[in-house]
Amino acid sequence: MSRLSRRPRILAAAALALPVLVFPIRGHAQAPVPAPASDRVVTVFTGGFGQVWERRPLTPQAGPRDLVLDGISHRTLAESLRLAGDGGDVAVQSLSLSRNLLTPRALLERFLGKEVGVVKVHPTTGEEKIEKATVLSVQNGVVLRMGGRIETGMPGRLVFPDDLGGLSARPVLTARITAGAAARGLTLTYLTEGLSWATDYTAVVAPDGGRVSLTGWASVQNDTGVAMDAARLRLVAGEVNRAMGTQPMAKAPRTMMMAEARGAAADAALPVREAQGAVHVYTLAGAQTLAAGERKQVALLGPVEVPVSETLLSLGHPQVFGPAPGGTTPDHPQVRLSFDNKSLVAGGLPLPGGVVRAYRTGSDGQPLFAGSDRISDTPDGGRVIVTLGRAFDVTVKREQTAFKRLDAQGRNVEAAFKITVANGRAKPARVRIAEVLPGDWTITENSLVHERSGDRARWLVEVPGKGELVLTYKVRVLR
Repeated sequence: MSRLSRRPRILAAAALALPVLVFPIRGHAQAPVPAPASDRVVTVFTGGFGQVWERRPLTPQAGPRDLVLDGISHRTLAESLRLAGDGGDVAVQSLSLSRNLLTPRALLERFLGKEVGVVKVHPTTGEEKIEKATVLSVQNGVVLRMGGRIETGMPGRLVFPDDLGGLSARPVLTARITAGAAARGLTLTYLTEGLSWATDYTAVVAPDGGRVSLTGWASVQNDTGVAMDAARLRLVAGEVNRAMGTQPMAKAPRTMMMAEARGAAADAALPVREAQGAVHVYTLAGAQTLAAGERKQVALLGPVEVPVSETLLSLGHPQVFGPAPGGTTPDHPQVRLSFDNKSLVAGGLPLPGGVVRAYRTGSDGQPLFAGSDRISDTPDGGRVIVTLGRAFDVTVKREQTAFKRLDAQGRNVEAAFKITVANGRAKPARVRIAEVLPGDWTITENSLVHERSGDRARWLVEVPGKGELVLTYKVRVLR
């Protein structure tokens, strides 16, 4: 055994699960071309992917050459890569995306059958010594041949010669191009997994229950493996179709000029919204930093005061008629808040789908979580309904009071029902009753006028405080 070499050409890894010390990658035809954040536009879609557009500098040079462009997302969709000239003629012959990422396991696999060093530390003196070993296997752990014996696991730190064998700390894009004398830059566009955003709303209900203060936040997640600092960050609300295809490690797609995104920077703190085809694009104000692994929240809406109504919904189960009258266990209706989003701003405002968290203000002035619900994308003037939970002190009981067959087969029937709504609150309660009825149904009698909506008969009733209300109806069903 020999003392551990102090030369800088030694690379060490503690174990398969630990990070590896990375030295600069050498041997490229040209130094990597950086992508300044000031020349990058990042667009994030709700489907968990994003688009990156960036401008890269280019030094005038006659004839063909190879360029190395680093800082590419680790989760780039290789087939989406597009490279074009900016300010002059640029012909792109090929694009090659290498994703042979440097990891402890990948490094060990490169050294299968080869010699590495095992660093051992003396338990008393702390002296480090190195013993030579041959890597036999890295399947389900490490197997080494050392000094005429076989070792499993990690008998010490492993050291490797400073030869990465084509591995790199991050994906590397190599482009073969020929540029004219007037060319001063390149534009690079690609799609990537690992970018996502979602909307979260906070709705604080006023003490009188007639209004809410609504605030919207966009949560942006960067799991691309690299920083996505951008001069402009755009969020796309709406669904765009994606055809799934292969994602080769290296590909030479057609060269395609990408139009630069245009638009003035927002003066206000809130994003600028623009309808583009079937989607809505929110452009955040100012430059944005988005580190690798970061989840960032940015203001999207408000706060704005919105008129709101509260309704209790009792939705009955699909009716199954039978000859034996009977009732159901009393249930508590759902508590629903609803408002028209045309009230948010002048002219209305489409709301991206997301989670709404509602709070009520108690007598002590402190907000109390009242429930949450997920809403879908809501267009201008649409109705937003948020289900918060169930009413503790309001109950609804359904009873079948009569039944009659209208034919021998029993397919056509007539039945009568009684619905009792009890309100334990001091204030009146507005309750919407919805009955799900089968077949071709007709209500022939009812104590209150109903409205028909598809397979449902609906009533909106007001139950006095500390009181109850009884609703009766008779229905004829033909099947």
